Amino acid sequence: MTPKVLLIEDDAPFRKALAHTLGSNGYAALEAGTGKAGVSKAREEGPVLVILDLILPGMHGLEVCQLLKQSPDTAGIPILVLTANDAEGQEIACLDMGADDYLTKPVRKERLLARCRALLRRSGAVAEGPESLRLGPLALDHGRKLVSFDGREYPHLTPKEFELLFDLARHNPEPRARETLYREVWGADPPSDQALRTVEVHVRRLRLKLGWKSDQWLVTVTGRGYALRPS
Repeated sequence: MTPKVLLIEDDAPFRKALAHTLGSNGYAALEAGTGKAGVSKAREEGPVLVILDLILPGMHGLEVCQLLKQSPDTAGIPILVLTANDAEGQEIACLDMGADDYLTKPVRKERLLARCRALLRRSGAVAEGPESLRLGPLALDHGRKLVSFDGREYPHLTPKEFELLFDLARHNPEPRARETLYREVWGADPPSDQALRTVEVHVRRLRLKLGWKSDQWLVTVTGRGYALRPS
């Protein structure tokens, strides 16, 4: 499963750029533009890491940090403060409040990503997922990005198609919402309804490419999304 990183940042262009960077480096970026929204999303989504700005509308970043660290549901999530405030006193205040790291803007993306990786290693939050899955006649080899059904291989899936199928297989037989699939496979919050239709298009292509009555086991669950239920 793609590790989810929550960005709590009110500067929308900066937040979108950071979300793109994270998405391009193997993370699913979740976004919140206010402290209150960030606290709610952290509790709902359970990200492996929070990247937190300090100057936020309605609730200061220090208060967000305190709330997250005091709640049993979110206390174990590492918090990386990313702010334009380079005052030493502010950094000390954040670390004393429970923040796990502190960086000042502007920051090179390579440095930010390295800090993210270090925090995740220390927390043990990211575990390696299975390299292969088997569901009845369906087998998926993540290392080789290979799908087979009853021994017949289907090597011509695009990377996104394979990851979509693999995510559904990991959660079988539970349905996965289009929004959830977009976050996991594309690594970001869906920016529009058009993005959600992209998920629909990929599911349709999967059914066409895989054949073997795939519409009977790669099913649409009305009101809930898609599920993989091979017999």
